[in-house]
Amino acid sequence: MPEILRVVIDTNHIMSAILSVRGASAKLIGWMTKEEDYFKLLLSKPIWDEYRTVADWLIPVTRQNEKKRIMNVLYSQTDWIDPEIRLNVCSDESDNRFLECAVVGNADYLVTKNIRDFPPKEYQGVKIVRISSFLKVLEKVEQLGAKN
Repeated sequence: MPEILRVVIDTNHIMSAILSVRGASAKLIGWMTKEEDYFKLLLSKPIWDEYRTVADWLIPVTRQNEKKRIMNVLYSQTDWIDPEIRLNVCSDESDNRFLECAVVGNADYLVTKNIRDFPPKEYQGVKIVRISSFLKVLEKVEQLGAKN
């Protein structure tokens, strides 16, 4: 099995996964529940707080069970990072928290829908990608693992 990827996921994908069982964001959560570990989610307290705050006001009553399930998956499969740096490189100031976690946690990828809010393509070794690109990476890793 290849080395497990280290990944930070922007809030928009977590909310999309809770709101719909279809689509790329839900697939990403599905990868977290596979028997094999393909990636490790990196979280910091500010990111976790943002996930919870946004979910509390955005997720309707009809999706509360799915919210609870996904939040439990995230919480249980996380490497907690305590970023002791402050960055100011993103156009949306709150996105700096994600980049701080990614840099300090030695993330391979930061997955976001808001790619324009982050530095172009890569920052201090962290690849900043859309979910479609990251899902292709996971598929390649899975294929490599199947060959070994």
